[in-house]
Amino acid sequence: MFAHLSGRATAAVFVVLVLAVSAGTATVAGGLILALSPLLVTLVMMLVVTRDGYSRAGWRWLGLPRPGLRFWPAAVLTTAGVSLLAAGAVVALGLARFTPPGGEWAVDLLVLCMTGPVLAFAEEIGWRGYLQPRLDFLGERAAMLAVGLVWAAWHLPYIVLTPHYHADGARWLVLPLFTGSVIAFSFLAGRLRSASGSVWPAVLAHFAHNASLAMLGTHVVATDHPVLVNEYLTGDTGLFVLLGTAACAALPWLSRATTSSARR
Repeated sequence: MFAHLSGRATAAVFVVLVLAVSAGTATVAGGLILALSPLLVTLVMMLVVTRDGYSRAGWRWLGLPRPGLRFWPAAVLTTAGVSLLAAGAVVALGLARFTPPGGEWAVDLLVLCMTGPVLAFAEEIGWRGYLQPRLDFLGERAAMLAVGLVWAAWHLPYIVLTPHYHADGARWLVLPLFTGSVIAFSFLAGRLRSASGSVWPAVLAHFAHNASLAMLGTHVVATDHPVLVNEYLTGDTGLFVLLGTAACAALPWLSRATTSSARR
């Protein structure tokens, strides 16, 4: 339809479409359409708007062919590791206690491993696969920041308009903590994407982040202050997770790997 759109124009159209879907569908089907919307908008862009999807080069641009295996351990350690350290911190501070897994843990893990990678891919193919490379004209750091801001804005209708996501905490505190965490993760996943030339390390990092928080949230139980523990210190809106993710995103070796990869 618009085969000759510039990178700036395609990025702008993508952002407008994905935020419009977010605003219009946050309350529909428990957020399922919202969760899949980055993937759906990417397909619309690739197959209808720019028609890049009718060539192999168009799909290669998304970072799909290269697995980026060398970065998989870092993707897991810098996300699940942060979640584990955050959970350990609240237990060490006496704000929570660890409860051993019950008989249902295997079923929970199986469900998580079946649905989690699909949902992580549905987001990352949009944020790191499609949008980030098209914002290269901003410069590396600005592109990652821009993706993080769009990503945070995409979540807002689901947080503000529904009772399903971070409804227990005070909005004035939850929203800045969540935005900060999303931006920190955008830098971490963005650097994995740039350093590897692949979207798959970012997908794995996203899944490891969500899965570790989900499993630890079940077995690390707050003693007297559940909102403090679950909303303000751990989880997607937790200060400990925000600081840990930001520290991992700033790791010198990852910064060097990203820079050297960008020069190739």
